[in-house]
Amino acid sequence: MASVTTSISGQPGKPKLPRRRLMTRRSLSRLPTLAILTVVGLIMLFPTVWVLSTAFNNNGGIATGNILPTKPSLYNFREILNVVSSGEPVLRWLLNSIGVSIVAAIGVALIDSLAAFALARLQFRGSKVVFYVVVSSLMVPFIAVLLPQYLWFHWLGLLNSYGALILPYTANAFGVFLLYQFFLGIPRELQEATTVDGAGPFVMWYRLFVPLSIGITATLGLLTFMNVYNDYFWPLIATSTPNMRTVTVGLEIVAIGQYQTNFGALMALTVISVIPMLVVFVFAQRRLVEGIAMSGLAGV
Repeated sequence: MASVTTSISGQPGKPKLPRRRLMTRRSLSRLPTLAILTVVGLIMLFPTVWVLSTAFNNNGGIATGNILPTKPSLYNFREILNVVSSGEPVLRWLLNSIGVSIVAAIGVALIDSLAAFALARLQFRGSKVVFYVVVSSLMVPFIAVLLPQYLWFHWLGLLNSYGALILPYTANAFGVFLLYQFFLGIPRELQEATTVDGAGPFVMWYRLFVPLSIGITATLGLLTFMNVYNDYFWPLIATSTPNMRTVTVGLEIVAIGQYQTNFGALMALTVISVIPMLVVFVFAQRRLVEGIAMSGLAGV
């Protein structure tokens, strides 16, 4: 007979289930959630699988619509090498994207950190108003400022230069807001201690706030790197010569023709272009996780 428990009042309570049966019941209750997550995960992985499959497939296999190549080959990558030998500066495009992204990430980390420090910890009239204006700019879409930005760079004579590719990314409201919230969580006692030691605002920022915010600043830099590296529209209209193009614009030049698209070459160059960003993400993954955790605990 199943054992039953007796409550304090003397009434029989619910029978206790064996621990193994209880764990089995909990596992069964999680099956629908696991099934849904598995389906969602497969759907999210499908584009990546399709890109890799197309990159290592020949034109015949691509035309038949096979998801997995029956005879994987490096045909499409040889086509990219032929494009390089024919005069298209694919390596230059990659170096442009990597260099522009690195410089933009460093600029964002430096400028946004200084701006967030001034708005969060320095007392001056109108600081709150300035902060609200900066944050409100997040609601302005890029397409709304595209024409004024283009005309401004044209007036400065910076179109088709590295200045046009880097300067628009060197500061953003998101980074100021992120670091502003983190700086508010740093105890004021530490700031007051540096003030007693005679440190000015810049020394205070450099010696106190920069070391404490390395994780979240690295996260901001990594996000900026990925955003700039993947951007297509602004490099397309800001540059006009092949040597100044980035790899995202180069993808279109190499693979997309007037009447047809070479999907094999397009996906092969896509795989090549992803490698630098993947390497950066792998080496910066620890900093990214630390930054996300620290930003979630800011102000607690």
